[in-house]
Amino acid sequence: MDIQAFCHLIDHTLLKPQATRQEITAICLEAREHEFATVAIEPVYIPFAAQILKGSRTGITSAIAYPHGCWSIGAKCREIEACLRYGASDCDYVLDLGALKEAKYEKIRQEAKACREATGSAILKVILEVSLLADEEITRVSTICAEEGADFVKTSTGYLGSPTIKQVELMANAVQGSSTKVKAAGGFSTLERVEQALALGVERIGTSSSIKLIQAWGDKNP
Repeated sequence: MDIQAFCHLIDHTLLKPQATRQEITAICLEAREHEFATVAIEPVYIPFAAQILKGSRTGITSAIAYPHGCWSIGAKCREIEACLRYGASDCDYVLDLGALKEAKYEKIRQEAKACREATGSAILKVILEVSLLADEEITRVSTICAEEGADFVKTSTGYLGSPTIKQVELMANAVQGSSTKVKAAGGFSTLERVEQALALGVERIGTSSSIKLIQAWGDKNP
């Protein structure tokens, strides 16, 4: 993999609530320069980021029901639709963790189906928050999301702990054979950890350490 391909695996992320326009500008300019897959930002900044990224290869990932997922299905769908109108190319929604912990898998399926329909041809990623889940929950919910056509299942928001490599592997195994891919996020700030994820077939990395990572990649692969 060359450096350009490596860059295009990255969602360059700034999701802290105190983010400023100056900081959003900076990550958008970095993303344009290095051709990262997307910038991952809060919905309020999508129109602003879209102007900076216009004409580039970099898309915009919007966080949906972030970071706790405690929105109704209808509210998540409306937020997705609004973010797409603003200029998002990808939508990463946090699933209903309470429903999952209560084993209400049919509700999880309904949510995934509704969000898929709301997203249309744009990219849909489902955030599982695996640090809160048992292994069997990770496997089952990953399978449901794949069955309902999610483009990616995503490990974490970054707010409630980092995933283990074993948890990433569980997700990868669950979606194997489907069109659904795995996005690893939350604590992927070193090249060693990113390479462990890529070895499992992960096809997207969400990180705020993008510049450090591509420098490390370049040093290792001159």
